[in-house]
Amino acid sequence: MKAEPHRERWTDPGLSWSQLRAFQACARLSSFNAAATELSLTASAVRHQVGLLEARLGVKLFERQGGRLSLTSIGVSFERQISRPMRDLVSACATASRMAAAAPIILTAPPLFARQFLFDDRFLKWCDGNQVKLDITDAKRDLFGTDQIVAVRLGTEADPDLVSTPVFDVQLVLAAAPTIAARARPTDRSWWLEQTLLSPGVSDIAWPQVWRALKVHAPETTHPLHFSSYAAALEAACAGHGVLLAPLPFSEREFSSGRLSRLSNICLPSRIGYSLLMRRELANTSRGRALRRRIIAAIKPAERF
Repeated sequence: MKAEPHRERWTDPGLSWSQLRAFQACARLSSFNAAATELSLTASAVRHQVGLLEARLGVKLFERQGGRLSLTSIGVSFERQISRPMRDLVSACATASRMAAAAPIILTAPPLFARQFLFDDRFLKWCDGNQVKLDITDAKRDLFGTDQIVAVRLGTEADPDLVSTPVFDVQLVLAAAPTIAARARPTDRSWWLEQTLLSPGVSDIAWPQVWRALKVHAPETTHPLHFSSYAAALEAACAGHGVLLAPLPFSEREFSSGRLSRLSNICLPSRIGYSLLMRRELANTSRGRALRRRIIAAIKPAERF
């Protein structure tokens, strides 16, 4: 059998970067106070980190001489051995950060939103020139994976590691295919008992607003048909499968083409709008800020509400 290549086994020494950084600054500057100024810490915090390091190693690394610090013989040897690995680690982190900054950003957005705002030639050319790839889907991508993901989503939950920027509010109108609209009696409670409600999850909370706006008692029995997205529900409505709370302006094309008709004049403000989500560290970069500005700029000329 062929012998396996030797692999060095690593044992965690139990040290922290804060301890090593404090030690190296003190070794170079010969002063707790000077090291504290350079590291933007208090002198007591630097002393504490050096003390933790000495306790962990079980050696004395510094001696005081005339109010200044000097390295012990062990301290000199230790500082010499860690200097290059620390420089290499800092360089490796900087290289990884540069590579991440240059990697493509994947902008994921729902089809209705993308159709309305993102398929503009100027926006698409900007994306091509700035390493931004569009992913038009209703599926939710993992914002904390290895890829740089920025997401436009309808309805968001608070997360301390994400920056959420509201970018667009929608309004909802009651709509159905013309065949259904021709026989609609939206103020008749009994008519609603016979209807199928085409309901993306985010619009479930809006149906009680409909009953109140129409001054109709909520039906005791409804027939909801749930969808993962407004795009899918919109197509079902156009095919005559039920009644939809259609989002404006995203469904205006269906109204103008006659695929959808309004059932009433009510127009409800949606309590759930579209937001732009990205990891906090990406949001604080020039690329993250530039993408946010471009999306907002793409929306502004098209706003109708």
